[in-house]
Amino acid sequence: MWFTREQFEICNEIKRWGLQPRCETGDVVVRGFADLGYEEFQVLPGPKLLSLTAGTTSALPAEYALHLFWIPSVDESIALMEQLGAACITCERKDGREWLVQAQYNGEIETQRARMLHEALLKVLLSIYKRRYNE
Repeated sequence: MWFTREQFEICNEIKRWGLQPRCETGDVVVRGFADLGYEEFQVLPGPKLLSLTAGTTSALPAEYALHLFWIPSVDESIALMEQLGAACITCERKDGREWLVQAQYNGEIETQRARMLHEALLKVLLSIYKRRYNE
């Protein structure tokens, strides 16, 4: 697997707060299973899915895409923040243990910490989606 369970859970929650699923060639998408956890896929041309867990390839029917959620990369996470009107103002490594990420959204600073930069960015993105939804 490329990502952690925490990142999967954050991205799944971001989808619930409004992030539209994306299944473009090269994207990493995930499907959650109630008792089993998550299965990670890379979107291939066709459109097809390559399971990063099992190594198998399968077709991507449109109705199946509704059950997937997208894992935006670090760059895509920052771009999504900017599309929502937020500015990422700090990405800083603290004590060699964790990342501190701050973004300004509607005049307020959103701060999150995590052991990986990508996870901290996703946490900030989730917070912005929640605030945006409640506005």
